[in-house]
Amino acid sequence: MGGGGAVAAVADSTLSWYADGLRFSCARCGNCCAGKGSVVIVTRREREALANHLGLAIDEFEERHTRASLGERVLLDVPGGGDCEWLERNADGTTGCRVNAAKPDQCGMYPFWPRVLQDRDAWDAEGRSCAGIGAGAAISADDIDARAGLEVFRGALETLLEELDAEVQALDATCWISGNCCDFEAAGHRLYTSRAEAERFAKGVDLRGWDPDSGLCPAWKERRCTAREHRPMACRSYFCDPRTEELTNAITERYTTALKALHERHRVPWDYRDFLAHLGDIQQTVVKHR
Repeated sequence: MGGGGAVAAVADSTLSWYADGLRFSCARCGNCCAGKGSVVIVTRREREALANHLGLAIDEFEERHTRASLGERVLLDVPGGGDCEWLERNADGTTGCRVNAAKPDQCGMYPFWPRVLQDRDAWDAEGRSCAGIGAGAAISADDIDARAGLEVFRGALETLLEELDAEVQALDATCWISGNCCDFEAAGHRLYTSRAEAERFAKGVDLRGWDPDSGLCPAWKERRCTAREHRPMACRSYFCDPRTEELTNAITERYTTALKALHERHRVPWDYRDFLAHLGDIQQTVVKHR
């Protein structure tokens, strides 16, 4: 588990299927604000901004315009139809927002929501109801990530990994530097990670010459990890040392739960599956855009 080898830095944007950017220009169709099934979560800050915009006290605003849902406050819809109560329909067929100056972040981010950006199929599916998707000039991948809040999410992931490292270090667990934990085939185990962890890992390795069917981690060279700083969570908390096995297993479970909660908080889809399968998908994108 020691060693290291430098590779050229890979930008987060080149790991995305939309590395070449996406076209969007709001057509004011209003479909994003209409219909049943849409839920707009509003934070305390956003509720205060809306209340101030409408000239209401915060308590009055919450009572009249929000409801509780799974521990959050969400905006009310027009009864029966599902439209946002502030959706304004114009005679020319366009729409407007009566609280546009104070609209929630979720509204301003559309259509660059993490679930819509999950893959090309999700984007195209959203385009069947949004007239603005596919129109206008291309928006860069970096700008898209910023609008979607993915930069903030990645920063929170870094903090979580730092906290994990500190807790593991305090255990004083011993790494035997055998490399057995990285030999998935010989060890008879599979490594599961989130897509976000796999993308973070891919920034520290060169996937172009790696064979996804090999069953080997692309950073595993001469039984050593060459991408230690980019390791996923489970790698950081795994040790062969039997003295701390029970404790490290508990830490892994606890931090995996925290990682899932982080995804939910930032509305990033939870894609937790085989690590090598993730890397195989990412490899196709990296090769295409290098």
